[in-house]
Amino acid sequence: MRRCVAALFSILLLLTGCAGTSDPRDYAIPLTPDRPFEVMSTGMRYFTFTLQEPTRVVLESETFPWDSAMGAPSGELMDADGEVVERDWHSGVDGNFRIERELEAGVWYLRVTTPYAGSPSALQDNDYRYSVILRIADE
Repeated sequence: MRRCVAALFSILLLLTGCAGTSDPRDYAIPLTPDRPFEVMSTGMRYFTFTLQEPTRVVLESETFPWDSAMGAPSGELMDADGEVVERDWHSGVDGNFRIERELEAGVWYLRVTTPYAGSPSALQDNDYRYSVILRIADE
């Protein structure tokens, strides 16, 4: 009996752990038009913004001159359901991503991923800096 209770408890813990995964969009960083957000490390980041009406937006990254040799981040624009609407790798200045698009009102997400930026030993002494910015495009 004791073994059955322990096994049942273990199974419940495993199932609870599986059910506890969260959506990374829940922790998305809010973007404000014309206010760059600076990132200082490699990896994936989620950003979010809300539009009150249909609007043409520009989303882009900017790397700093001394970091340009390490590669620029890529961007994926996602709707409120997490579906990728548009992606870009290097159509912006200095190979940065640039997404310009008319969007409907609502909540939007931007997933930014930095490339593999050299060997791990090279990254230990260097920050990987870039900025992400949301602009409202002039018609």
